[in-house]
Amino acid sequence: MIRVVVGGATGKLGSLVCSLVTSQKDMRLVGGLVSIGSERVGKEIVVGVQARGMDRMDEVLPEADVYVDLTSPTAIGKNLKTIMRPGLNYVIGTTGIPAEVVADLRSHLREHGSSAVVAPNFSVGVNVFFKTCDMLARSLKDYDVEIVEVHHSQKKDAPSGTARRAAEIVSAATDIGHIIYGREGMVGARGREIGIHSVRAGDVVGEHTVIFAGKKERIELTHRAHSREAFAEGCLLAIRWVAGRKDGMVHSMEEVLDL
Repeated sequence: MIRVVVGGATGKLGSLVCSLVTSQKDMRLVGGLVSIGSERVGKEIVVGVQARGMDRMDEVLPEADVYVDLTSPTAIGKNLKTIMRPGLNYVIGTTGIPAEVVADLRSHLREHGSSAVVAPNFSVGVNVFFKTCDMLARSLKDYDVEIVEVHHSQKKDAPSGTARRAAEIVSAATDIGHIIYGREGMVGARGREIGIHSVRAGDVVGEHTVIFAGKKERIELTHRAHSREAFAEGCLLAIRWVAGRKDGMVHSMEEVLDL
């Protein structure tokens, strides 16, 4: 039985993950953490599990095999030292984590002999999308590349972690070393750059398009998420994969899915 604690347990994705964990035969939700002062503190997340503030994580983390963090870049940076402990593995789906926080995470994992999966997106389809971006970029090195991402109007970060990851993959596969996070107005030929355009509207779960444009043709690769359950189900795959590992390393969803 894999015992799971979820941070950000009442968010859009966190609540789905909590619900799915409770329906698995090989998992048990032993705790759900929310921001300090949240109106959800003390209220039931699922039957038998009440939400606790992040200041009370010491009450639930010792009971867990895997801690799933779905909070925010600020929160995980602030709480990193507190959540790190021997015997506990991690699945981190928070997007936009600063590089220095990831470096600290690697250091803590080596110290405690734990393992982690860090992913900007848990969806199986998105990770195949990433793989396809790499393949196209290597074959279309002279093409211009632009990325358009669309999400619901309440999404706080822009561009999305998925769009950033797609840009990083294309950049690594080509000689395009400059990524522009957000453009204003029309931009003409400026040399080799990848532009990311963010749209926030309505209740769109998530849509990402990478455009490879040549002189006489173009390829547009699009992934559309119809439901957040695609992300939550991928998160469960990551939990199962990382639960028994003790290698002191940060892993990716590409490894989880053997892509």
